[in-house]
Amino acid sequence: MRAAEVADAVRTRRIRAEDVVTAYVERIKAVNPVVNAVVDQRFADALQDARDIDAKLDAGDESLAALPLIGVPFTVKESIAVKGLSFRGGQPVGPGEERCAREDAPSVARLRAAGGVPLCVTNTPESCLWWESYNAYTGSTHNPYDTRLTAGGSSGGEGALLGSAASVIGVGSDIAGSCRLPAFFCGVAGHKPTPTVVPWQSHAPDCDDPRWPNFFTQAPLARYVSDLPLALKVLAGDKAALLRLDEKVNVRSVRVYYIESEPRGACSSRVGPEVRACMARCVQALRARGLDVQPLQLPGLEDAFASAAVCMLQLRRVHSVHYDPQRPDSMHLAWPNLWRFLTCRSRSTLHAIVAGVLFAIARRTPAGLVRRAEAHRAALGARLEAALGSDGVLLYPSLPEPAHRTGLFWCRVLNASYLMVFNALGLPVTQVPLGLGESGRPVGLQVASNKYQDRLSLAIGQELEAAFGGWVPPASKE
Repeated sequence: MRAAEVADAVRTRRIRAEDVVTAYVERIKAVNPVVNAVVDQRFADALQDARDIDAKLDAGDESLAALPLIGVPFTVKESIAVKGLSFRGGQPVGPGEERCAREDAPSVARLRAAGGVPLCVTNTPESCLWWESYNAYTGSTHNPYDTRLTAGGSSGGEGALLGSAASVIGVGSDIAGSCRLPAFFCGVAGHKPTPTVVPWQSHAPDCDDPRWPNFFTQAPLARYVSDLPLALKVLAGDKAALLRLDEKVNVRSVRVYYIESEPRGACSSRVGPEVRACMARCVQALRARGLDVQPLQLPGLEDAFASAAVCMLQLRRVHSVHYDPQRPDSMHLAWPNLWRFLTCRSRSTLHAIVAGVLFAIARRTPAGLVRRAEAHRAALGARLEAALGSDGVLLYPSLPEPAHRTGLFWCRVLNASYLMVFNALGLPVTQVPLGLGESGRPVGLQVASNKYQDRLSLAIGQELEAAFGGWVPPASKE
């Protein structure tokens, strides 16, 4: 059932909220030993929340009738604060130190106020600094379609639970594809909103750099694209009006562009046959529905990864394991942390150590190179925004290939440019699930739109979901 269907069934008393929450708690207990997604849980409290909802509805409390997510279970990335649950973003915790959230993040509070019931917090790489969800405490999260494969990162726990039908709505985050990559690998939907529309606060790691919200956002995931507008409207709060999500979109009036692969001059891999076939099917299906679909040439795209990386590595005061509150603008801890890792005395993971070293090196980037990267980013963004206008979307590959074996992203890190480009340009983008490819792994693609035109990418995403079925349940074995 979709989120709106669950809420309507609870609201009209066709289903009790306690039964809904019980079903998802039992499903999480069944799948978590396989996918290893849960870091901390509040199952007993969630069941009590559901009983309270039922009691109020039974008593005729009409104040609950308007709640859009009444009785809908949701799960949250462990780097986002849920009161009373683990809140460390996969980072090491010192002896005797507890790192639990004292209050909900604004995003979580809004979902609760809309009637949603949080169940658990889910796995992420240390400091959310990698595209696979592994840390030294929870271990590695596995893909529900094949446990030899990665679930992606950094919102990998959310992707794995949603792909396993163990959650209705998930809350993740996205600074370099962290929401969209797990959604792609695990066959579900995710949406990186227009920057600053959804609250970014109460996240671990945090960042004091004023440029942070230009690149980073918290982001909804769901099994179904059709659940994303509802979740986004709740998460956006008083800024939801900027997105005009209630405005019906005439999809046949939307201009659709597509790019099959990054240019040959790019440092990333070329798109493989499964993803290329997926793009071809989508183009054909939209044309058959009467939409204007055209290929797009975007000069400068071949250098998108370099400019995005240079610009994003200039962020200061990221509260990772390398952050020193006494010297917030310094990265002096990066090199001692690297030495401790090399001498087997570090509690941190390799990807967190490497990220710190990269941030430290980036401090020495020549000012001229930074200016050129910023100019390239601005020019590329202006070209794409001009092409999309107020009525256009772009179909774009998520990655060259579907999910791969755990650990292989070290060999394919440059392919993150397919995801990072939209963070660097500050555009909203929807990850759309499109079933399974020939290898049995989930496939899908990204649909991007202009700033504050999120409803267009979501509408085209729903059109493609209707055409190809979207999320497919993974095979089960007794």
